[in-house]
Amino acid sequence: MTELQNKIYTIKIGTDDFKKLITESTLYVDKTLLLKTVVGDAYDVLLITRPRRWGKTLNMTMLQYFFGIPVKSTGEIDEEERSKRQNIFSHLKIGEYPDILQKYLGKFPVISVSFKEIKGESFELIEMKVRDLIYGLYTRHEYLLQSAKLSEWQKDLFKKFMTKSFDRAELENSLFYLSEMIYTHFGQKVFILIDEYDTPLNDWYALQLARETISDAEDTYFQSVLRLFKGIFGSTLKGNNFLEKGVVTGILRVAKANLFSGVNNFGEDSILDENYAAHFGFTEKEVNSLLHKSGLDQNPKTAQTLKSWYNGYNIGGLTIYNPWSIMNCLNNKGAFKAYWVGTASTALIEQALVLDKFQEEMQILIEGGSVDMVADPKMVFADIKSSPNALYNLLLFSGYLTVERSSENEDTTYNCDVKIPNREVRSIFSGSIQKWISQKFNIDVKDYNAFLNDLLKGNVEIFMQKLKDYLETSASFFATGPKNAELFYNGFIMGLISAVSSQYFVDAERESGLGRADLLLIPLSTARYQNALVLEFKFGKFETDLRLLSQNALEQIELKNYAAKIKAYKNVVSTFKIGIAFSGKDVAVAFK
Repeated sequence: MTELQNKIYTIKIGTDDFKKLITESTLYVDKTLLLKTVVGDAYDVLLITRPRRWGKTLNMTMLQYFFGIPVKSTGEIDEEERSKRQNIFSHLKIGEYPDILQKYLGKFPVISVSFKEIKGESFELIEMKVRDLIYGLYTRHEYLLQSAKLSEWQKDLFKKFMTKSFDRAELENSLFYLSEMIYTHFGQKVFILIDEYDTPLNDWYALQLARETISDAEDTYFQSVLRLFKGIFGSTLKGNNFLEKGVVTGILRVAKANLFSGVNNFGEDSILDENYAAHFGFTEKEVNSLLHKSGLDQNPKTAQTLKSWYNGYNIGGLTIYNPWSIMNCLNNKGAFKAYWVGTASTALIEQALVLDKFQEEMQILIEGGSVDMVADPKMVFADIKSSPNALYNLLLFSGYLTVERSSENEDTTYNCDVKIPNREVRSIFSGSIQKWISQKFNIDVKDYNAFLNDLLKGNVEIFMQKLKDYLETSASFFATGPKNAELFYNGFIMGLISAVSSQYFVDAERESGLGRADLLLIPLSTARYQNALVLEFKFGKFETDLRLLSQNALEQIELKNYAAKIKAYKNVVSTFKIGIAFSGKDVAVAFK
C-alpha cells in the first residue's frame, strides 16, 4: 500500500449521476466521446452489455443530461439550464466537436428508466414494483398535463398513470404512450434510455440454479414476468414512430427471453465488440492519467501492482480496467483490495461456481490456465446447469473471465480462449473452491478454515484426524472414480492456499533447495502463527501403502532440502515438514 501524501483531489464513489460527478469531483474519467459514437451509430436501437459497476448507469445519465431538453415545471424550455450544460460539455472531450453540441445538446426529449431495483420472488411483487416505477416516471413529466397540444383523451390517460389506476395492457404500453405524448408536446422525436433491463430475469435465474427442479408455479411466474417485459420493450422499441433512438443496457443478452424480437434496426455491442470498447471501463491511458493525478505513479512498483490487481480485460483489442476498483483504490490511498467483490448480488455466479461438473475447469482457471469455449452473446441461461459452455458465457459477459484469443464464426459466435483477468477476480474463484470443498466435507466455510488453522498452528495430528473424518463423509464423491479423487485433492490444496494467502508467503511448485517443493507456506510478520510449513503431496493407487508413501514424501523434503528458503525469514519460529499421501478417501501423514 502506498500513502498518498497530499490528497488534493475529490472523488465521488458510487454516484450514478453524471451532473453530480462532473460538478463535484475533480478526479474523474471523461467518457463524453460516447456521445459522438451514439449519434453516429446507424442503429435506431442499441443494446450495450457490460459487467456490473462498469459505468453503464453513469453513461446513461450522461446521455440524458446531454440530449435532454431542460424543462421547467410549466413545460417551457429552460434556456438558462441549457446554457449551463453547454458550458459544461464544451470543456469536455465532446467539446472538440462543436457541430455535435449545436445539433444535439438539449435538443431532444428523453425518457429514462432503470429496472435495477425490480426484483421479487412473485410476479405480483414484480408487477407492483414496475407500476411504482412507471408512476414515478410519469410524475417527472407532469408538465404535460398543462400542455395545450395534448388532447383531452391523452390527458385522461396520463392521469390514469398518475393515480395508478392503469390496467395491465396500459402498463405494457406505458413507455410508448409517454413517448407519444412527449412528441406531441415538443414536436420532436424522443430518446428512450432503458438501464439494467435484465435485472429481473437475472434474479430469477439465480433461483433456478439453486434448485434441482423448478415447479410449475415457479415456471408460470417466470413466464408471466417474461410476458410483462416483452410487452413493455416491444411496444416501446418496435415500430415506435415517436422514437429518435433507443439505448438499452444490461449485463447479458437474454436469448431465450427474446425480448427484442421484431425490433427494427437493432444493434448490439458486448465485450466481444470494438465500437464501444473504450467507453465503458478505463483504458490503459486513462488509468495512467489517474495514477499521475493522484500521485500513485511516483512509485513504479505500486503502479505495477495496481495493474495486476485490476486490469486484464481484453475488449476490442484494448486493455480495459474495472473502473469501480480503480476509483476505490485511489480513494483508499492506494490500498489494494477486492473492491468489486460484494458490490452487488452475485447469487447467479456463486451457484454456478460450486457445481461439481465445472470443478476441473475452475481449477485450471485458478492456476492461471485458459479454457476453450464458444462465446455467444445470445446465451441461454437455462443451459447453465447442463452446459459448461453456457457457464463460461455467463462468466465471460459478467466480467469474471476475459478473452485471451478469439475468432469470429459465421453464425456470430466466437471461438475463444478465456482466462481469469486479474488478482481481484481470482479471489472469487478461490473462494468458490473453498465453498465447494466445505460442501464435500459437509461443514461450513468457517469450520473449514478452523480445520486449516490446526495445520497452521502445527497441530498436525489433530489436522490429520479431522481430515480422515471429513474424507469419510465425502466417500460417495470418491466412489465415482479416481479422476474425482484427484480433482478433490487438487481443490483441497487450492482451498488451503487461498485461505492463507493474505497472511503467508505462498510458494507452490517453485525451486527451493535442490528441487521443487509442492507447497511452501511462510508466515508474514503479521500472521497469527509464526510457523512455516513445507508440504509434499503423493497420490497413490488402490491398495498403495499410504504410510510408506507419506514417509517417502517426508524423506524427499529432507533429502532435497526444500526448507532452505525458509532460513531467510527471521520471524519464523518453527518449521513443519509434512508428507501427505492420498488414495481415494484414505490419507496418511508423516511429519517432522
